Amino acid sequence: MSCVKWYRQLCTRVYVRYNHSEQRIIRKPQITKLPISFNNPPRPISTDTSSGLAEIDKPKSLEKTSDDHSANGTIQNLSPTLRYVRKLMDEHKDNVVLTQIGSFYELYFEQATKYAPKLNISLTSKTLSQGKIPFAGFPVPQLGRHLKVLVNDYGYSVTIADQFPKNEIADNEQYKFVRRVTRIVTPGTFIDDAFENFQENTYLLNVEFPGNCMKHIADPSLKIGLSWCDISTGEIFVQQVLLRDLVSSITRIKPKEILLNDDLIPFNILSGQWYPELVELKKYFVKYQKLPAQHRTIETFSNLFTSGTTKLARKQLMIQLQTFTQKEIVALRNLLIYISDHLPHFSTNLQVPQRQLTTSIMQIDSRTSTALELHSTVRNNSRKGTLLSSIRRTATPSGTRLLTQWLSGPSLALTEITNRQKLVSFFKDNPDISGNVLTMLKKTYDLTRILQKFSFGRGEALELIQLAQSLQMCNGISDYILSNLSSLQLKKTVRDLLQGLANSLLFDKEYLANVLENLNEEELINLQTQEEREGDPYLNNEASTGTNSSFPLSVNVVKPSFSKKLQNLHDDYKKLLSEKTSLEKTYNDVFVSLGARHVLLKKKQNNDFALHITGSPSNLKKVNEYINSCSKINDSTFVSLQQSNQTRWVSHKSWTDLGYKLDLGELKIKKEESFIMDTFKNRFIENSDIIRKVSYSLGYLDVMLSFASLAKEKNLVCPKLDNSTKLEIIGGRHLMVEEGLSLNSLNKFVLNDCILSGGELWVVTGPNMGGKSTFLRQNAIIVILAQIGCFVPCARAHIGLVDKIFSRVGSADDLYNEMSTFMVEMVETSFILRGATEKSLAILDEIGRGTSGKEGVSIAYATAKYLIWNNSCRSLFATHFGTELKKIIDEQKDKAISDSVSFYRSGIIELGKGEFIYDHKLRSGICQKSDAIKVARTAGFPEEALEEAIKLLQ
Repeated sequence: MSCVKWYRQLCTRVYVRYNHSEQRIIRKPQITKLPISFNNPPRPISTDTSSGLAEIDKPKSLEKTSDDHSANGTIQNLSPTLRYVRKLMDEHKDNVVLTQIGSFYELYFEQATKYAPKLNISLTSKTLSQGKIPFAGFPVPQLGRHLKVLVNDYGYSVTIADQFPKNEIADNEQYKFVRRVTRIVTPGTFIDDAFENFQENTYLLNVEFPGNCMKHIADPSLKIGLSWCDISTGEIFVQQVLLRDLVSSITRIKPKEILLNDDLIPFNILSGQWYPELVELKKYFVKYQKLPAQHRTIETFSNLFTSGTTKLARKQLMIQLQTFTQKEIVALRNLLIYISDHLPHFSTNLQVPQRQLTTSIMQIDSRTSTALELHSTVRNNSRKGTLLSSIRRTATPSGTRLLTQWLSGPSLALTEITNRQKLVSFFKDNPDISGNVLTMLKKTYDLTRILQKFSFGRGEALELIQLAQSLQMCNGISDYILSNLSSLQLKKTVRDLLQGLANSLLFDKEYLANVLENLNEEELINLQTQEEREGDPYLNNEASTGTNSSFPLSVNVVKPSFSKKLQNLHDDYKKLLSEKTSLEKTYNDVFVSLGARHVLLKKKQNNDFALHITGSPSNLKKVNEYINSCSKINDSTFVSLQQSNQTRWVSHKSWTDLGYKLDLGELKIKKEESFIMDTFKNRFIENSDIIRKVSYSLGYLDVMLSFASLAKEKNLVCPKLDNSTKLEIIGGRHLMVEEGLSLNSLNKFVLNDCILSGGELWVVTGPNMGGKSTFLRQNAIIVILAQIGCFVPCARAHIGLVDKIFSRVGSADDLYNEMSTFMVEMVETSFILRGATEKSLAILDEIGRGTSGKEGVSIAYATAKYLIWNNSCRSLFATHFGTELKKIIDEQKDKAISDSVSFYRSGIIELGKGEFIYDHKLRSGICQKSDAIKVARTAGFPEEALEEAIKLLQ
C-alpha cells in the first residue's frame, strides 16, 4: 500500500473514532477531514409541511411497510446502506433512527418526512432506480443539539447507528465501513445533556410492582421495589417503599425517566383507576420496558460497575446485594437490563449500588413540594424565588446536586443532623477559615462527571488537568481544616468528612505531579478559547477554498520530554518543518522573480496541498504563462487549481509529497499523545471508588459552608432537634417572602410563633391576604431546613423530628383527570388523613371551601377531628370557617377535641378614610369577617359593583 493511501486510511480511522467515542482521542484532529466523498444532497425544498412535503416524488412502492417491501422485492433493490436503515427502522419502530453516513447523520423514508420539520433541517430526496425517497441530514458535530430537540422537547427515543472503518479494506472495495447501533437515547440515558447540567442529577428510575398486583384492589401497604441511577455520575440506588409512599419517593428522586414493565400497559395505571395517587406519574416521561424472555442474574451485569471485571469487585458487589430485599434486586436487575440495552458499547462505570431506607428520609409528596415551592415556583415554574434558590450558596456542582437531594428528602438521622449543625456553627463562627476553604473549593471541578466522561471514552486533556488539580487541592483542604480545629469534639465530628477528602492521598503524589507537569495547560486553554471564538472547524463547508490547517502543530497536548519516543517523533517533525521552510523559499525565489508578491505552502479544506500565490493581475499573467508552459522544479509539473484576480492556487509534487509527510508526522504525534492520555485516564478510572468518595466529601463540605454563609447573611439560628413531637418556633419567618419584601418594599416581615405538640391543631383565621397561607408554609419550610442541617429563620426553635410533611393549600381543578377544584381538594386531604402519623406535620388551607357553606364546614370539622383522634399529628388549619368550627366544637362537648384545638387570628387595622393595613401578627381568637370587599377594591373592582356588594352584605 502506498504511503499516501495508508495515510488517508489512518486519517479516516482517527476521525471516526473521535466521533463515536469507541476509542479515546483527546480532541478533534486538526489535520483531518473525513476523506470519503459525500454526495451533496439535491437543492433543498421548503421545510414548510403545508407545501414542501407535497413536492416529494416518492413512489408508492417505497411508502409501504417493511413487510410489503419483502413481499414485492423492493427492499432487495435498495443499496446495502438503505437496506440497513430500513431494517433498523423496522426493529425500532417507536424510535427516531439516526444513521451516520460519512460526516452526516441522516434520516430516510417516512421518518425524514416526519422529523425534518421538527428539527428545522431541509427535507429533500435521493433518487434511486425505483424513484425518489425522502431524505434529511445534519453534520455529525450537530448531534447534541438535535438530540436535545428530539429527546427533551418532544420526548422521543432516538436510536443512533454509527459507522466504523473495516479492519481490512481492499483498494477496490466499495463499502469501506460497517455500521452498528451504539446507543439508544432517552431522557434517562441522555448523557450528552447530563454532562452539561451541573445543577441537578439526571436519574433514570425503574419502578417494580409485584406480579399480578393490578388484578386486586390496591393495598397501600403493598411493597414496591425502586432502583434509580444517574449514568453521568455513576450513582445507583435501590429502595423498597410502600405503595402509599411511592409518589413521595418519586418526587424526592425527581427522575428524568421512569421505567415500568410492559405487562402493566393493559391496566393503564396512570389513569389512577387502580390507585388514585398514581396519576402523578403523568408529570414524568414514562417508558414501558419489554423484558427479555431469558432470565438474567445480577452477576451478568458486573461489567457495568466500577472495575466490575475483577474478582474482588464482583465479590464486593455480591456482598452488597445480600443486604437488598428481593424486590430491590428485581428493580435493580431490570434497570441494568435497560442500561445495557441502550448503551451497549459504553463503559458505564457504575458505583456499587447503595440502599436507601424510607425510615431515614423525610417523606415529602409532590403536592407539598409544589406548594412549598422547594424547587420551582407555582406561578411560572421558575427556579427564581424557590427555597433552593433562596438558600443556595454552593460553589461546586457536586455541592449543588447534594443540596438539591437533601432538600427533596431531609434526614431523619438525629446524629447526622447534629454533626451537620456542628460543622455549620464552626464555619459560621470562623469566617476567615470559611473564606479560605471556599477559595480552595472553587478551584476544584466536577470530579464524578469528568470521571464518567473518561469511562465513556470522552474527556479532554484539560479535564485530566482539572481532575489532577482537584485531587491535589483536596489534600490542601484537609490539612488546612485539621490544622485550624481547636475543639477535640469537633475533630471527631469532621473525621469522617476529612477521611473522604484524604482518600485523594491514595493517589501517588508523584503520579498527579506527572500528569500536571507533562500536559500543556496554558496552550490547551489558549486553544480552547480560540476554538470557542472561531467556532467548530468541522462546520465549515467542504467546498470552501480556504485552508483547513496550518503547520506546525497548533498545540502540543503532551510535552515532548514526556518520553523518548514522543521526543523522537517531534524531532522528526521539526526536520520536516525545516524542509518546508526551505521548499517555500525555493518557490518564492522562482515566483517572486516572475512578479508574484509571495508564495505560501498551505493545505486546503479538501485536504489538497497547494501553493497560494498572490500578486497584482498583471504580474500574475507571467505566473500563468510559466505554469502553462509546464516549467518544472525537481522534474515535476505545476497544475493550476484555482485562480482569481490577485491569487493563484497551484499544486506541485514536491509540496504534495512533503505535505503528506507532515500530516503523517503530526498524526503519529497525536496517536502517541492519545495513547498517553488513555494511560492517564485509565489510572483514574481504576480508582473510581476513591474519586467518588472524594467528590461526595467536597460536595458535603461545600453545603456546610453554604449553610454557614446563609446563616450569617440571613441571621439564622441553630434549632434544637430531638425525637419528641414538639414544634416550637418563636419569631418565625418565611425566607422567600422576606426576600421578596426586601427587594420590592420597605416593609418588614412580621414575626409569628408556632407552639404545637403531637395531636394538637391550630385553627388560623383572618382576612383574605391576611398571611394565613404564609404562616402555614413558613413553619413547614423551617422544619425542612432544620432537618437538612441548615440553621433556621426564627429567634428560637425546638423541633421534634418530622417523618412526613403534608400540605393541602391552593385551589385548582384538574380537567385532564376530570377532577373539579373540590375533588382535587378532597383527594389531597384524603392522602393526608390516610398517611399522616403522630410524628408528621400537616398544613391545611381552606378545607371545605370548594363546596356549599354547610357541607364545607362539615368536611372541615370532620377533617380536624380525624387529624386529632386518628393521626395525632401536628396540624395547622387555616380557614374562613373559624366561627362555625368553634360553635360545632362547643356543641359536641368533646373535651379531647376542645383541649387539642387552639384558635388564632390575624386582622386588619383601619386607618380611616377607607384606608387600612394588614396586621399579620397572630393573636388568640377568631377573625369574624374576611374583608373580601377591601381585597376586591384593592384589586381594582369597579366601584359600582363594589357598592352593590356592600348593599347586599348589609
